[in-house]
Amino acid sequence: CAATNETVSLSRASGTQLTIIHYVVASRELRVVPRMGLNLPLYSTSGGRALLALECDDDVRLMVGEAWPELTDKTIKTLPQLLTLIHEVRKTGISYDRGETLEGISTMAVALDTLFGRFSVSLLVPTSRFQKNEAAYREEMLRCKEALIREIGKTAAVEG
Repeated sequence: CAATNETVSLSRASGTQLTIIHYVVASRELRVVPRMGLNLPLYSTSGGRALLALECDDDVRLMVGEAWPELTDKTIKTLPQLLTLIHEVRKTGISYDRGETLEGISTMAVALDTLFGRFSVSLLVPTSRFQKNEAAYREEMLRCKEALIREIGKTAAVEG
């Protein structure tokens, strides 16, 4: 939050939903303020898709369920669309929501697979500012992820 002066949230998966468990709100005038405990669909949120990218495609199908409510006119509507986005997250390490969950709000997220569980860290930004600063935000989010993993520790990959 300090590096970007934007709101940051910490979330985890709860069934088919992403649950915000902590956040730090930016100090600027135009800012995004999430509600604690707010549940949003895994399929439409950057934090949810970052977490889904840690799963195999078959588990993604199970986790997102069958109902795909359209939250905005930009919300993805099919499993193939979702899997395409998740494959991109697996390559880049970062997920995006460009107004798919809340109109006028864009987010980017990284997943943390830690000794304490799986979490996502999301940057929540008004879309107009997000578009202008996306590259800088991406760099800060990846730096944040690396720092958190160093501090907390990550799970060891299981061979098998």
